[in-house]
Amino acid sequence: HLPEAFDVMADMVWRPSLADLDAERAVVLEEIAMYEDDPQDSVFDVLGTAVFGDHPLGRAIIGRAEVVRDTPAEAIRDFHARRYLPRSVVIAAAGSVEHAQVVELAERTLGGLRAGQRAEEPSAAPAAPEPQVRFQVKDTEQVHVCVGGVGIDRHDERRYAARVLDAIFGGLSSSRLFQAVREERGLAYSVYSFHSEYSDSGQVGLYLGTRPDNLAEAMSIVSAELDRLRSTPIDEAELVRARDNVKARIVLALESSGARMQRLGASLMYDLPLLELDEITARIDAVTLDDLAGVAQELWAPERLSAVGIGPDDQAFHAAVGSLCPAARVLSA
Repeated sequence: HLPEAFDVMADMVWRPSLADLDAERAVVLEEIAMYEDDPQDSVFDVLGTAVFGDHPLGRAIIGRAEVVRDTPAEAIRDFHARRYLPRSVVIAAAGSVEHAQVVELAERTLGGLRAGQRAEEPSAAPAAPEPQVRFQVKDTEQVHVCVGGVGIDRHDERRYAARVLDAIFGGLSSSRLFQAVREERGLAYSVYSFHSEYSDSGQVGLYLGTRPDNLAEAMSIVSAELDRLRSTPIDEAELVRARDNVKARIVLALESSGARMQRLGASLMYDLPLLELDEITARIDAVTLDDLAGVAQELWAPERLSAVGIGPDDQAFHAAVGSLCPAARVLSA
């Protein structure tokens, strides 16, 4: 079914009818409303604004309701005509398919289209704004908190150390943050750290959702774990466990044809080397204790961190996160 499926996908990408824009516009507006009603999701948008300010990285991926509602149909068609061109598109495939077959399908399908120009370069790397504390008052059962700051870009060789550090700090159920907050004290169901890498920048952060009466204790534990991460050397056994876990997750992910396809496409879209699995695991194994200490002290430095939250009590939130972000300016969400 590949030829037929390829033709259908090509029509969707390059020759959409765009006839039902208003109906789809209404669907997207409902999606945005649903998303904004879920503070566990929308708190990450508040963090993006705090960390990246007015840069596009600080905007919600889902978009803004007023833009979706008011953008004319002709502007949408014009955007498609300028952006959805062969020169701007990557075609990736994985699984039971031959490379030559995909090339032949692409040539047959795209042969009549103009190549076009490459899309405009993305905005320059954001200048790190002053750290911020933002809170959105909302009648919720839990307080949803994110703490984070500017990270490293996807070309930075320290990205392997950042992955291992994330596994140690809060990226796993065996991590320090998860164990201290959830397993040992039962103060949250969902608590974790994360890191994202972009073309010229990145982000590190953590999320925690807890009932208002547990907020102060939970954030004091987060503060203590951050202090420990920055100031106390990680031992060799913890490093080895984290490296092994990161490698295992990569290997398991590559068992999926979909993940292999995405990896191929990402390497072309983001101008990244397509490393063999052995080379990736070797770079992870090369991460040292000194590498982890350097990344922890830089990326999680208190003066770089912003804190944001959504919940019923802004005063309790500000009191709970004040020591985490001593350099942050308090703003409204």
